[in-house]
Amino acid sequence: MKVIIAEHHSWDTVIRIGNHHYCRAFMKNGWDALWLSHPVSFLHGMKSENKARVNRARSGPHRHPDGPVEIIPNTYLPFYNAPFFSSRWVLENNHRCMNPSIGNLLGKSGFTETDLLWITDTDCHFITDYANAKVTAVRIADDNTQFVGMPKSLHWAEEKLCSIANVVFVTSAPLEDKLKPKYGEKVSLLRNGVDCSHFQGEFERPEEFRDIEGPIAVYVGAIDSWFEPAWIQQLARAREDITVILIGRCETDLSVPAGLSNVRVLGARPYSSIPAYLAHSDCGIIPFKRTPLVESVSPLKLFEFFASGLPVVSTRWQELDRLGSPAVLVDDAEEFVGSVGMVIDQGWKKDRGEEFREYAKGNSWESRFGDAMKVLDELLA
Repeated sequence: MKVIIAEHHSWDTVIRIGNHHYCRAFMKNGWDALWLSHPVSFLHGMKSENKARVNRARSGPHRHPDGPVEIIPNTYLPFYNAPFFSSRWVLENNHRCMNPSIGNLLGKSGFTETDLLWITDTDCHFITDYANAKVTAVRIADDNTQFVGMPKSLHWAEEKLCSIANVVFVTSAPLEDKLKPKYGEKVSLLRNGVDCSHFQGEFERPEEFRDIEGPIAVYVGAIDSWFEPAWIQQLARAREDITVILIGRCETDLSVPAGLSNVRVLGARPYSSIPAYLAHSDCGIIPFKRTPLVESVSPLKLFEFFASGLPVVSTRWQELDRLGSPAVLVDDAEEFVGSVGMVIDQGWKKDRGEEFREYAKGNSWESRFGDAMKVLDELLA
C-alpha cells in the first residue's frame, strides 16, 4: 500500500506535527510513504536558513533513513503572501512551472499510482492532478479561514479539495459543526493526539533550568497573535516565586513580560528535547486569546503536558470544553494567575500525575490512526 502525505512542513523540521505521527504510523503498518513538502522557489533561496531545503528540492526525491521518500517541489512561479503572488491564478498554475515537474518526480519515486492521498497543505492541491489515487483524504487541522493574512485563494483550494475528497478529517468538534452542513457525512472527527512514549522516562535537567530553584510554569508551541502576553506578565508579577518558561517560535511582541526577571523566552527547541523541559516543570500553561481561530483548535500541547504528568491551566474555549479533560479552564487573567498558583501550591503534579498520564494514553496517535483506518479501510476495500 502506498500513501502520499502533502504537508507544509518538511519531514526533518525540528518541530513535530500530526502528519509526522500519521506518516510513522502508516510506515509501521507496512505502507510505503511519500512526503510532499511545501514548494520552494527563488524567494526561499534568498534566505540562508532555507539553503539546504532549496538544494534538496533541486536534487529530486530524497529517501530519509527510516523515513519516507520526500519531494520538495521547486517552482519558478511561487505562491507567496504578496500582491499577485497570492492570487488564485498563481495558486492554480504554479505547479506548471515546477522543475523538475511533479509528474517526473512522482515517476522517479514510484508514486504515480497510489492507494491514498492524505492532504493537509492546501497549497499542494495540484497533487490530485498528478497522482492516480484510489482514495483522497483531506485533513483540516485548523480553521484556516480565520488566520490573519490568509490569502483568499487558499479558501478556494480548500473548497476544491474538500469537494473532491472521499473523506474530510477535522481535528475538532467546532470544525465538524462548521463543515458538515457543506460536505455532509464525508466529514469525520479525528482529533490530535500524543506520542506518550516520547514523554516517558528520566530526563536530564535542561541547562536553562540549572539556576532555577522554585516552581516552573511552561508553555510550548507557536507564540503568535492568539497568545496573551498580558496574562504572562500578571502571573510573573503576582507570583515572583514561579518562573515562566516560554518555548516556541515567536511572532508577537513579548517585550514586556520578557523584561521580568522570572520570565524566560527560549525560542524554538527541537521536538526531541521537549520532554526534558516538561519533566522538570510543575505546570503546563496555555494562555490564549479566545478568538474565532482558537475556538476550533485541538491543542497538541494539552496532550503533551498530560503525557508528562503535568497539570494544565488553559484559556477556556469550545473544543477544550468538549474534551472533558482534567485541565483547569479559565476565562480571565485573574483566574489564570490563581489557578496556576493553586495547582503548583497543592502539588498536583505529584498527586495527580498518573491521572494526567492516563488521560493522555486515551488520546494517543496510535488510537487516532486506528480511528482513521476504520474510515479508510471501507473506502479502500
